[in-house]
Formats: sequence, structure tokens, C-alpha cells
Amino acid sequence: MMERIKPNYYDRFTCIADKCTFTCCQEWKIAVDNETNRKWKKKYPPQEVKVQRKNLSAYTTKKDGGRVIRLDEEHKCPFLSENRLCRLVSAYGDSVLSETCTVFPREVHRFETHEEVLMPCCPAVIDLWAEEENVVFPEVPENGRNLRTMIREKMMEMFRNKEQSIEETLLESFYILLELYQAEQEDTLSEERIENYFSREAVKELKTAILAIDLPFLDTMDECNELLQDLAVNYQKEGLYQDYLTKILPLAEQLSERYDADEMEQKGQDFAKQWEKYRKLLAVFMENELFSDLLMPDGDLESMVIQMQWIAMEYTMIRHSLFLKWMQDGCRDLAYETLRDYLVLITRMTGYEEDDIYEYLENSFDELVWEWGYLSLIVGK
Repeated sequence: MMERIKPNYYDRFTCIADKCTFTCCQEWKIAVDNETNRKWKKKYPPQEVKVQRKNLSAYTTKKDGGRVIRLDEEHKCPFLSENRLCRLVSAYGDSVLSETCTVFPREVHRFETHEEVLMPCCPAVIDLWAEEENVVFPEVPENGRNLRTMIREKMMEMFRNKEQSIEETLLESFYILLELYQAEQEDTLSEERIENYFSREAVKELKTAILAIDLPFLDTMDECNELLQDLAVNYQKEGLYQDYLTKILPLAEQLSERYDADEMEQKGQDFAKQWEKYRKLLAVFMENELFSDLLMPDGDLESMVIQMQWIAMEYTMIRHSLFLKWMQDGCRDLAYETLRDYLVLITRMTGYEEDDIYEYLENSFDELVWEWGYLSLIVGK
């Protein structure tokens, strides 16, 4: 049997159902697999479901090449009750659920030698990260280790460095990844070369060089405003996540047009202090994203670069969304609950399939693979 590896908090996860502040039964595509759909054709909807149809399958629709549950006018699953519980489970038990509803937020990546069990963001998972004193991600079994798994482990290890910010670590790790990608293209990539790039001496030299570079906060803010508005376009058209987006997008648009430079610089410094309070949690989040998304089963080093760009963009959109929300709230303390909700929001909004990530980047940027300078622009210091 193939070995399955998972983070140390994985078995502690339980769905908190009606206590969840960001339910997975609303505002996203809830996939229905073929086997479940066949069963649903023979099952009637519970009487409590507002709109009665001939069977459960009649509540689904085809979208983006697959079958999903058709959400109601409020973008909620029609089976979600007023007390935020599933009417299908109440009527038929857990066995009636589709594979997506059964396993979410769990995912499994199947490699030739092993399986990696992943757990992306949801409020209950983030609470586990906050409660766990020492979140540990598993090592790949010996027969599955290669240059790419080695690179991922080295990058994840960098985010455990408590002596520097997430931003500094992002800038350093992406620079190293680009260098290793270039080495692969030149057919000079080796275990020794990877060890050299991640050595303490090399990282220290890189850190010194990066700290000497001027990365103006206002330039970062302007670019992040544009990125956030672009990312939100389709969700606005579909009327999704409006409870969150309508609170921050008008300010993003306003700041794109005018602001007092000195005042914004000061606000940026004040927010950075709020952001730093959650450094430990954010480091776990970044490590989780690298474990979950950096290494695809059929990927190569280029796909790792692309995934790293997406993870960096995701992180900066979380940070910038919370900066805008913090300003809207009068620049008061950034509450944990607010941070948690926006972590979930942006990870849901950026939860693209790999092909869709490539398409988005190709349509939005001149080059698929970014130069280090662009990543440094959106990440800042």
C-alpha cells in the first residue's frame, strides 16, 4: 500500500458546521461527482428545501466542464438550512454527500511513490494553526525524494526563521528558485547546487543585497490595488463575496486615484505593526501553502516557479485586503477573526486549478515567469 503523509494537525480537524464563520456551502463551486449524481436521481429533496424539484440531481447544473450544485439567489447551497446545517445530512446521513462535501477541506496529491494529504484554508483549520504550539509538516519518504522535493523542503524551512519577516523570506526564496530554474534550463541543477544556494552563507549574502534595495511602500500599494481589483472582477460580476468585497474595493479604487503620500506612508507603518502580531500564524500559512501547492504530481521546476508566483500573489492580496479593511475600520487593532475570514476569502478567490492559474498569468502579464523585480514590487518589505 502506498504511504500517505500528512501534517501533524490533520487528525485533529473536525468540521464546526453551524459555528463556521465562512461556510463552504456558500459562494463557491460545490462539485458533484458522477456516482453521487446517479444516486441523487433516485432521491427526493427533503420537505424543508424551499424549492421542491423532482430529485436531488435536479438541483445541479453543468459548469466549467463538471457538474456542480446550483446555488440559490443568495449564492447559497439550496440544502443549507437556516441554522447553517445540511438538510441532506439531516434527512439521509453523511453517505448521501458528494465526494467534495465529504472530504472538504481535505485534498490528496498522488505521486508515484506516495500520497500527500493536504488541508487548505477554512476557519477550523486556521484555528488549529493558532492553537497548535508546533505545526509540523511531514517529510517525503526516501523513495519519493528528488531535487524538487528537496527544494520544497528547503523553502518551507526558510519560513520557520523567526528572525525575519514573511516578506523578506518570500523575496529570498523566490530569488533562489529563479536561480535554480535557470540552472535546470542549463542542465547544471544538482543536489550540491541546491545545498549551496540554501546555505547559511549564501542566504545571508542574499539578505544583505535585498535589504539594500529600495522598495517604496506606495509603489507596492498601487500595484496591489490594481491586482486586487483585477482579481475581484469576475466575482463582482457574479455577485460573490460581496459582504467582504464591497467593504474594501471602493477604497482600493479611491486610493488608485489619489492619496496623501505622507499620510499613507504612516498608515503603512502602523499596519505593519498590526500585521507583525500574526507573524507566527502567517508563517504556518505560508508553509502550508508551499506543502499543498508548490509541488504538483506531474509538475516540473517551471511549474514550481509559477505556483510560487501564485502563492506570493495570494499572500499579498490577503495582506492588502486586510490593510484596506483595517483602514475602513478606523485603523483599530486587527482582530484575529477578521484576519481568519480574509485568509479564507482570498484563498477561495485564488483557489484556481493549475491550468486556470497559467491562463490567468498569461492573460494578465507580459511574461508567464516573472522577473524577481516584479515579485519584489508586490511583496515589498
